[in-house]
Amino acid sequence: MREAMQYDNFVMKVLSMANTIGKILLTSGAETYRVEKAISIICKRFDLKAETFVTMTCVLTSAKKRDGETITEVNRIYTVSNNLDKIDKIHKILLNIHKYELEDLEKEVKKIQIQTVYKKNTLLVSYFFSAAFFAILFGGKFKDFLVAGFGGIIIFYMTKFANKLKLNNFFINTLGGFLITILSILATKVGIVSTPSYSAIGTLMLLVPGLALTNAIRDLINGDLIAGTSRTVEAALVGSALAIGAGFALFAMSYF
Repeated sequence: MREAMQYDNFVMKVLSMANTIGKILLTSGAETYRVEKAISIICKRFDLKAETFVTMTCVLTSAKKRDGETITEVNRIYTVSNNLDKIDKIHKILLNIHKYELEDLEKEVKKIQIQTVYKKNTLLVSYFFSAAFFAILFGGKFKDFLVAGFGGIIIFYMTKFANKLKLNNFFINTLGGFLITILSILATKVGIVSTPSYSAIGTLMLLVPGLALTNAIRDLINGDLIAGTSRTVEAALVGSALAIGAGFALFAMSYF
């Protein structure tokens, strides 16, 4: 009886750990087929027959115990970000999964969950120079470089504040498009830059859903039609939000 209870606890721990790893990958920006493969690898390592189904909003895994009973765990996904460092670390664990016992795997996963990749100041500088060099890439001058960099700082603090309030991405991107377009137009009106185009587009590139669109194509090619379609719609909504925000700004500034 005790042995059966211990086995049941072991199975549930493996299932929970596999789903946790899947959730980390999905919320860090990994493709759905990569998440499903990772969960399967974890379950197979501990001799657990499992089937998993992953969408943009949930991770669902079912496994059969020795007595034939099926157990299922579902993890709801609320937010998705881009953290390629976490994906890389999980990938390295999976490559050497045969070296890990369950306790060791739990410790490694906990370290990955609580890690902070970059400090606030590092991110702030990155936002500044990313937006600034995008402006140069599109043909802007040094003054466009500075205005776009300042816009990058605005985007950094805006997204940080919006995430604290748990605002949805559509509103965040609409607000971002509005603020950055207003900034670029004001910079043009006071004579800092000759046109608002370079600084605006350079800064808005920070909000363009490049990774989501890339993953959508990869999911569709891999046959994951639900996930691929979801990501495509997500990318389209983000692009629409940026356009709507910029349009409102242009409309508002036309009266001044």
